[in-house]
Amino acid sequence: MKKVVFSLCVLSSLLISSLVACKTTAPTSPAAESSLKLELVARHVSGQYGEGAAEILGYDAKHHNLYVVNGAAKAIDIIPISSLPDEVLPLPFSGQNLTSQRLNLPSSIDTHEQGRLTIGSPSSLSIHDELMAVAVTHSDEQQVGAVLFYQLHSNHTTFIKAVSVGSLPDMVTFTHDGTLALVANEGEPSHDYRNDPEGSISIIEISTEMSTKIGTEIGTEIANTATHLSFAQFNNQRAELEQSGVKFASPEGTSVAQDLEPEYITVSVNNDKAFVSLQENNAIAIIDLASKRIDAIKGLGYKDWSQYKIDVSNKDGVNAAYYENLYGLYQPDSLASYQVDGKTYILSANEGDAREYIYSATKAECLAAGHKYDDEDGCISYSEEYRVKKLSIKSPSVIDSYYKKDGIGRLKVTNVLGDDNNDGMYDKLYSYGARSFSIWDEEGHLVFDSGDYIEQYLLKHYGEDFNNNESENQGDSRSDDKGAEPEALITGVIEGRTYAFLGLERQGGIMIFDVSDPRQPVFQSYTNNRDFSQEFEIDDDTDPVTLKGAYDQVGDLAPEGLVFISAADSPTGKPLLAVANEVSGSVSIYSIQ
Repeated sequence: MKKVVFSLCVLSSLLISSLVACKTTAPTSPAAESSLKLELVARHVSGQYGEGAAEILGYDAKHHNLYVVNGAAKAIDIIPISSLPDEVLPLPFSGQNLTSQRLNLPSSIDTHEQGRLTIGSPSSLSIHDELMAVAVTHSDEQQVGAVLFYQLHSNHTTFIKAVSVGSLPDMVTFTHDGTLALVANEGEPSHDYRNDPEGSISIIEISTEMSTKIGTEIGTEIANTATHLSFAQFNNQRAELEQSGVKFASPEGTSVAQDLEPEYITVSVNNDKAFVSLQENNAIAIIDLASKRIDAIKGLGYKDWSQYKIDVSNKDGVNAAYYENLYGLYQPDSLASYQVDGKTYILSANEGDAREYIYSATKAECLAAGHKYDDEDGCISYSEEYRVKKLSIKSPSVIDSYYKKDGIGRLKVTNVLGDDNNDGMYDKLYSYGARSFSIWDEEGHLVFDSGDYIEQYLLKHYGEDFNNNESENQGDSRSDDKGAEPEALITGVIEGRTYAFLGLERQGGIMIFDVSDPRQPVFQSYTNNRDFSQEFEIDDDTDPVTLKGAYDQVGDLAPEGLVFISAADSPTGKPLLAVANEVSGSVSIYSIQ
């Protein structure tokens, strides 16, 4: 497979508010360079299907165990990998050669700050040495959640304590030295939008000194309460934040702190800063870990789709084209950070996400609440998502009469941007996600964006199967949404070079890029353990989940979490990549060749 070197995109002189990615070129790299590839050697299937069946995972290097969030079972699956085979796994789409045991989480837990909490589902976990932190929601997701701490052993775990955090903790991670556990509390509203808690960051201190308390099995002390960082300090800065490229989409009267929803956290190599993705808001928050304060919120600006090809419709066949006055919101999900020549860089997987909240109510109840009723969807308390054909366009040059309703008229865009003078007519269109990965400096300036490379690669190699969905094989079905949706992201160092591993949620599979030079990443390879010839359907909007066709023969669906295992920590002596696939409920382990 040929590698591709992307061209430099210099934007340092631009203001954040006008960030637009430069067009990239794709020359072939020198033939002497070799590609990094993945070989599937092991696989585990949980037996649950649908969103949440295998989400986030962590690795206990001392005991060679993987710990996997299984939201469908409200548990943690523990998978030993000390005896991985060297050969490629036979029957990759249906085979499994790994076993597991299950850590069932309590239904309620005592915390020092909030007392007894009723537990909902696990959302995230993180491991540092032999300490594991598990983020769990409250059974009422708008109430405060908790982080559960466990000591890890070779064949069992020991519960230590629970610490209450903010509403809907969506991600937990340790600093590299293990002295802090950081939690992104998303604070999503209830579906009827009657209760909208603030998004926040919780910081839990962990002492590295040996404990003298009787009965404490681990040589660290965990604080009973967390430091909670609020975004309320930005409530009077909405206009400035909007000008910088931060998107706000919520009912009138919603504060900035309520609107901001932390999604994912990455920590700088020297542990001085944390970077938090505010996905729906198209922004990143920068946290000073020494002072435990939110230093800044950086809007990420917009991607100009007149510079790149994009397929905007699921009704006009495979048709990638350039569009004037169409922009993409980066809206990253996962972040990763690394250092080059003493400078910190942040990688982002630009998945995209819209705010749309729907609940069950009669038409009369819905209208009485001041909400919109849809015969198919139900009661819509709030939605910013519209197809282009539903908006009034000021100038025909914007979309030329929608290029027919089955063309760009199908694309889903936000209605909170593009009407520059608030006359109800749209001058520009803004779609969700950039269908790319990006690299930013520590001030939030764009250093590199992969442009349309991901979508063009999938189009070239998969044809009509590109922009597929994760719940059934239906090519081109995600073109009117957010494309392949880059979501999972992690870095790993192999023989002195830094690589980014990028999971595509909808299309599936992992792309690898050498990002050692943040201004010129080099494509390595793409691996997707999925059979596009099978007919199947996994519908988790039903209870129980609806399963049809060859759902257990199709392979791995929707990579959600990634763990890079270095050669030094690997049971095989070779670097590994572990992938949690949430819809197929499977964990796949690749040997990195």
